[in-house]
Amino acid sequence: MKSIGRQLGGGLLLVLLLTVMLVGQGSVWLFDRALREYLSTDLQRETDALLAALTPGPSGLYLDLQRVSPDYQRPFSGRYFVLQTTERWRSRSLWDQRLPLDAEGLQNTLVPGPAGQQLLVHSGRFNKLGETVTISVAMDYEPLLEAFNRARWWIWGLGGLAVMIALLIQQGLLRRALLPLHRARRELAEWRTGQRVVLSDDVPQELLPLVHEINHLGAQVDQIIQRSRKGVGDLGHALKTPLAVTESLVRQAALPAVDKRAITAQLEDIRRQLERALQRSRLAPESQAGTRFHPVQDLPWLIDSLRQIHGERVTISSPELVEAEWPFEREDMLELLGNLLDNACKWARSQVRVDWELSAEVLLLRVADDGPGIDPMDRERVLRRGTRLDENVTGHGLGLAIVGDLVEVYEGEVALAESALGGLAVQVSLPVLRR
Repeated sequence: MKSIGRQLGGGLLLVLLLTVMLVGQGSVWLFDRALREYLSTDLQRETDALLAALTPGPSGLYLDLQRVSPDYQRPFSGRYFVLQTTERWRSRSLWDQRLPLDAEGLQNTLVPGPAGQQLLVHSGRFNKLGETVTISVAMDYEPLLEAFNRARWWIWGLGGLAVMIALLIQQGLLRRALLPLHRARRELAEWRTGQRVVLSDDVPQELLPLVHEINHLGAQVDQIIQRSRKGVGDLGHALKTPLAVTESLVRQAALPAVDKRAITAQLEDIRRQLERALQRSRLAPESQAGTRFHPVQDLPWLIDSLRQIHGERVTISSPELVEAEWPFEREDMLELLGNLLDNACKWARSQVRVDWELSAEVLLLRVADDGPGIDPMDRERVLRRGTRLDENVTGHGLGLAIVGDLVEVYEGEVALAESALGGLAVQVSLPVLRR
């Protein structure tokens, strides 16, 4: 998965590294050029001093060594010259090395000198007393090259440190700038679980149009859901009366018993389909922020209602209730638990047990009974709508199918297993943060 922070950080790192390299290399190069120009004037003065040290004699010009700097007398001192007239003079410091005499001004490149030195050479051609004089003066540039290399590494090191600091600052600023997006993501998750109906508009100006569009889209979706619910409800209520009339007429009609049973079975199937459609139309936990299910308040009421229906034959037990609400809509949880407990009470001999475990990721709900249970081969089949393994038990066979529909809406899972009480155990897993 691509990360905006990594992409921006990688781009900034590349730009800063190129900048540091160019600045480091460029600054050293510019300083080298400037220093060579400055030293060229110094070498020019040395050339003028050597030219002034040429004195006329009986056989022509000769070099007065008393007027030459002592640096030229010490071997490998870093100061060198070669002077050419009708004779050639070479500084003692140069030893047996040569200097180029065929150039004017500063040399473009450094010249190898004695003891591995790199020489900066300045040459000139002059006329003195009618004689042509060629002078080359050089100085050791190696210490300056080493200083430039050290400066280059220092610049690159400091530049690298500046790059790391800039990256840290950039990532910090980026994370701070993306905080509104993280808050919007959390609000969307709350919206999806029904804890809010709109996103907060306390966001930067660049994100405000996006938040407004999401809120507008959410309002439209909610309107569509409400219209769909209302339409299905109206259709169901409109069909219930004609269906009841038809069932009454069938019972009163003088029809063969076989035909009457067939028509009654078809009408019963239509009624089951209608009730299931009405039930599914109410399963929209993400459409609006509703009341949360609170076990301490809602579960005792539900258990008392089931006891009134099934009498004292069945004992319904539950763990110690704690003051912690479930992050799910109250009506949906009542529908889920009501169907599970009602189905368990119908088949139980004497005991029904409900347990749950709520974590930050998932709600695990388990309803068990001590009834006859269900054969493993039939467990998948009973989750289908209208499936009844025993026609002697009252009901339409919709309980577990409705549970499956609601679990599907919440993107959870439902599983059937053998209960520790000896009967059937229905385990429902509902993710708290649904994707």
